[in-house]
Amino acid sequence: QPLQRVWRADLARPARLGEQTGRPVAALDYTEMLLVGVIDAALAAQNAAAAAESLGLGTVYIGGLRNQPETVASLLSLPPGVIAVFGMCVGHPDPARPAAIKPRPPQSVVLHREKYSLSAQDEGIASYNATMAEFYVAQQMKVRGTWADHSAKRIAGPHTLSGRDRLVDALH
Repeated sequence: QPLQRVWRADLARPARLGEQTGRPVAALDYTEMLLVGVIDAALAAQNAAAAAESLGLGTVYIGGLRNQPETVASLLSLPPGVIAVFGMCVGHPDPARPAAIKPRPPQSVVLHREKYSLSAQDEGIASYNATMAEFYVAQQMKVRGTWADHSAKRIAGPHTLSGRDRLVDALH
């Protein structure tokens, strides 16, 4: 049976523990605590994906859950302090519809030795633009412009975040 999992950052649980033990919870208002929740969710999901794939199952991450954070919170009865980070579909791949793995940027874009360098990424990004153009065609995706163009369009402003600009409000 196909399965949809939702991975959450949960600040409600530590808040409740603080309340139950009579201890302050002021640190929950800091970005660090949200980051810990998001990182924990991502690590747990990656382990689940590796386990599922070792059993011959396929997985796909669904970031679109963040497009409607209030709706997802309502559907899952998430209390304040809990937010869906992403979903994951798990199931048996359909052999009649083989899927391609999306290429990843070359190491020169994501791996830095000793010091971070933006300019050292330029050649790798140009190469990745070409790789992704081939991928878009092969997957019959209608993406206008290069991968870099597409990536830059997504950060133009709150209106380009597809509802994700409301994540902090939804968390509260």
